[in-house]
Amino acid sequence: MNYRHAFHAGNHADVLKHAVLVFCLDTLKRKDTPFAVLDTHAGRGTYDLLSEEGLRSPEWREGVARLMKWREPPPLIGRYLEAVRAFNLGGELRTYPGSPALIARALRADDVLMACELHAEEHAALRRTLPRAANVQIHLRDGWEALSALLPPPQRRGLVLIDPPYEASDELALAASALGTALKRFGHGTYLWWRPLKSESAVATADAEARGQGARNLLRVDLWTDTPKPEDRLVGSSLLLINPPFGLEDALREALPALVSRLAIGASGWRVQAH
Repeated sequence: MNYRHAFHAGNHADVLKHAVLVFCLDTLKRKDTPFAVLDTHAGRGTYDLLSEEGLRSPEWREGVARLMKWREPPPLIGRYLEAVRAFNLGGELRTYPGSPALIARALRADDVLMACELHAEEHAALRRTLPRAANVQIHLRDGWEALSALLPPPQRRGLVLIDPPYEASDELALAASALGTALKRFGHGTYLWWRPLKSESAVATADAEARGQGARNLLRVDLWTDTPKPEDRLVGSSLLLINPPFGLEDALREALPALVSRLAIGASGWRVQAH
């Protein structure tokens, strides 16, 4: 996969990931006590869909663009679209908010975002994109190392988003192993781990490794817009949630059938499994 998320911003994988992220953030805000969010591989923050990168590989046209005129989407998708529209006040879909931008806009005064990005150019763009505020912390550091260094957060509750670029062939295994370290330090936190769905056996192996590292109370969510093939372009993605928020499973089961029908380009489908 290409490291620069600008080539993939707003695609089907982002739709699934960010709809679930917005649900998790909304749930955290139901309590008055502050929370923290650690984004281990934050990227640049926002993406211009009409830039050279966005037009060269316009995956957003088969993703978020198909949803923008949906009149009565399921609540899970409606909240996601509301969050995207907040970055496009003129009405035209031009800017796609990445995870750190969505998180930063959702924060209350005492909530904290810890956004990590190791790629120098992406880190510089992230610093320009996110608000300069005391509760928005931007780190030029390795996301895997951050799972040890930045957990547990002082707020004692929150969310960890793990979404690496998957450039290395062993990154699924690396992520599963890193989860073990994080869970020892912040076992009661909510974890949202995104994975490309190209090989069911590879993702199943990663899930087994995560369970071996101590992950419990799991919810796996898969969505594919066509038949996944290991050597073909990405048409499916998988989320593994640890300690998922109450109500998410029901919200997904309500939303995914209609969402898949909107995003399908071939033999599409979805799956929700609680462990």
